Amino acid sequence: MVARKTEDIFPSNFFCQPWIIQCHGANKHTTSFIDPMKTDIEEKEIVEMKGKLCFGCAEECLFLWDEQTKECFFLDLNSLSKIHLPPLPKEDIMFSSFSLSSSPNHPNCTVILHGMKFDWENQEILECFLMRCQPYDAKWNKNPLDQEDIIIGSSSVILGGKLYMCSFDSVIVFDVISLLTGQVDKRTISTPKDAQYYPWHGWPNTYLVESCGLIYLVRMYDYGGGPTNYIDIYCLDTSSDKWLRIDSIGDRAFFLSDKCCKSVCALDAGVEGNCIYYTSSQRYVRRMYKFCMDDHTMAFNLASTEDTEYESTFCWFVPTRPNKKIMGSSVSLTKALNQLNEDKLVVEKKITSNISRPWNDLPLDLVELLLPHLSLVDALRLFTVCKEWNLTSNLIQKVKTWPWFMYQEKMDGMCKLIDPLNGKEYTTRVGFPSFVFPTQMICSKDGWIIMLDEARAMFLVNPLNQDIVKLPCLEEFDQSSCGITLASVSTLSDCVVLRFCINSRYDTINFYKWHNGDEDWTLIYDEESPFRTAANTNPVFFHGELYCLAESGKLGVFNPVEETWRILDKPKSVYMEDEVSIRGYQDCYLLELDENLVSVFKDNYADNDIRIFKLDSLKMEWIPVKDLAGWTLFLDPRGSFAKLSLHKSWSNKILFTAFHSGTTKTCVTYCMESKRYDISFCEARKPLNCVWFEPNMIRKSF
Repeated sequence: MVARKTEDIFPSNFFCQPWIIQCHGANKHTTSFIDPMKTDIEEKEIVEMKGKLCFGCAEECLFLWDEQTKECFFLDLNSLSKIHLPPLPKEDIMFSSFSLSSSPNHPNCTVILHGMKFDWENQEILECFLMRCQPYDAKWNKNPLDQEDIIIGSSSVILGGKLYMCSFDSVIVFDVISLLTGQVDKRTISTPKDAQYYPWHGWPNTYLVESCGLIYLVRMYDYGGGPTNYIDIYCLDTSSDKWLRIDSIGDRAFFLSDKCCKSVCALDAGVEGNCIYYTSSQRYVRRMYKFCMDDHTMAFNLASTEDTEYESTFCWFVPTRPNKKIMGSSVSLTKALNQLNEDKLVVEKKITSNISRPWNDLPLDLVELLLPHLSLVDALRLFTVCKEWNLTSNLIQKVKTWPWFMYQEKMDGMCKLIDPLNGKEYTTRVGFPSFVFPTQMICSKDGWIIMLDEARAMFLVNPLNQDIVKLPCLEEFDQSSCGITLASVSTLSDCVVLRFCINSRYDTINFYKWHNGDEDWTLIYDEESPFRTAANTNPVFFHGELYCLAESGKLGVFNPVEETWRILDKPKSVYMEDEVSIRGYQDCYLLELDENLVSVFKDNYADNDIRIFKLDSLKMEWIPVKDLAGWTLFLDPRGSFAKLSLHKSWSNKILFTAFHSGTTKTCVTYCMESKRYDISFCEARKPLNCVWFEPNMIRKSF
């Protein structure tokens, strides 16, 4: 028999870069190999993998099994040789993760599987257990677990003779030696509280990763199965069992999937360091994500793979051979043109002049005529020229300004500001004390941003003049939190903040109010309501009432004066019924445009046409909008705005909180006329903590 060369069997360059492997079981005889950077897909028929499913990858071996015959083995991809394991039991068992004590090729390697029996009819867990074996054993051995030892997540780690696995709110640590003797010696380590992201998005996808002798906990949050919108990462101090939040993994790269996790030297793998690469196995479409910890931005590629019965068969193959070619390297960030000090924007260089007459001889009325023709930053520079000109700073609102894009790169209060009108970027620092960070931006209106810290404390912040107002902590912060907005900020003394919560389990809706000076939130409404599927977008305070959007396009309206809540019979749903079966697959936005209420719906997984509707207040119908008639939209779930276009080139366009890093940072734009994006979302980077805000230099009045 002629020996087969693996380089002729696998895709070209297979052992020189990361790949995603998708096995299809009995549904398909070929195996899909996906290049994550190009999203090219190659189908290969490999005898050893035909009809098999994949539990994951360890080193350069795939853990494969046959659902029909229960055959189970490691396949060494270098030689295509098998390392046989005992067949799995015939009964219907769900397996969530596996761990190895050493390399699959090591004769004393121990394989540990977590499994459970589940009663689908009664939605009840019947049995939890660990199964263990060594290569070429005759059978698997079982260690029964207590019912409270329900393992979640799809990853586990063996380190220092201990097996680490995730439960709902803790990590369970098993002693491996005791497991081998049939005993269960365990302890638990509490995990950090789930990130208080707003609106609430659901249980996070949780991963454990071993890297350079350390254990990392990675949690990824999404809204209803949609794209990831928040990530928090911790490292375990094994001497104290304490989790430490981190913002860097150095020159390492993490590769995460449903069935296995891996940490590698980024240079050896040929990828960018300090990044997390992971796959999302959503039905109908696949995303390959890259989360960059340098600037907390997310990028993704799409691969249209064939849908099969088995949705958990995506896994990373990351070769361990050194590779000096860096894949997917990002363009260097735009250099900040200006720095912000603790109080305001400062000019980088002093304005000097060799003219004989002083600037303050120029009449102020002429200076004021210049303001509408200047950008905000140029106007701020203008006010610093001389004391007399600074007197015109109360006219700052005359300056032509659009909403700015603000995002956080790190957890230290430093923020980036992008002026989309001029394509310039600036840096500022939010003046919080150090113990407040990290913070999340959760709402924006009239130049003010509501921010939330990990202790559930809330702050009202003006990032330009550094005004900060502390709000009460959110005592009732759980899965029902759905949206928040400022009802009034004309003067801060009259400021009112409204938030609403939906508890779908009890079909109730609650509304809370905070007025400046209050020591706590006031519950002003608590009743039953069939409004159970609020869209992932903040409500809009419109004509004295709070309008809340459902994913279907239904509207609920709350009157804070009369303290009444109603769900409008009209307008009818524009997208799907109120009982939304697939959540998170579209982005929904609600905003005010020229005294009209407008809703926007965008497919989350394809660059398709955007659907815009205007509410006809007389007929109470959603009217499709094909042309924005000179307006520009700035869309984000935390705050969306509509502005009359300052230039014809920006008219009839929509801007999103995602950008492309070229010589300048350009926001992703959609043109209503051409029905096209100027930059595909797959070519852009989206900060996870960002917001549109309207520049406002008016200082607080108290």
